[in-house]
Amino acid sequence: MAKEGAMQTNVELVQMLYKAFLDHRIDTILEHCSDTITWDCVGNPAWVPLAGTRSGKDPVRRFFEELARGYTFEEFSPDSFHDAGDHVFCFGHSRSRAAATGQAIDDRFLHAFRIENGKVAAFTDFMDTAAVAVGSGTLRVTGEGAKAA
Repeated sequence: MAKEGAMQTNVELVQMLYKAFLDHRIDTILEHCSDTITWDCVGNPAWVPLAGTRSGKDPVRRFFEELARGYTFEEFSPDSFHDAGDHVFCFGHSRSRAAATGQAIDDRFLHAFRIENGKVAAFTDFMDTAAVAVGSGTLRVTGEGAKAA
């Protein structure tokens, strides 16, 4: 992390946001988002409950509220960070439990952040949509795949 008073790099900003997420400090996350933030979770909303695009801080706050109601994170690990100028990419994994089913969801993710003027202007979550859909109860696996799931 940057020293107090020092300029924070984009990677350090993203690392701080993950810490705020783990500490349930959503206001801190929103303070570091632009007023016109675009927050996108890739997937079909019919199968992936939180999929879709949100614009602005209020819809992003509601996303975090829905996430907290719908899932309990047992593990959340941003594993590697990649600085690409005004973009930061993070590969990681998480294990959560869906409130609707009680099922565990193991997810490997790629998060893409676009930073403008020291704030997050856009966020995209590329997740394992099949794992989330099965764990959330919106997709049922049959046949040989059911044994692996």
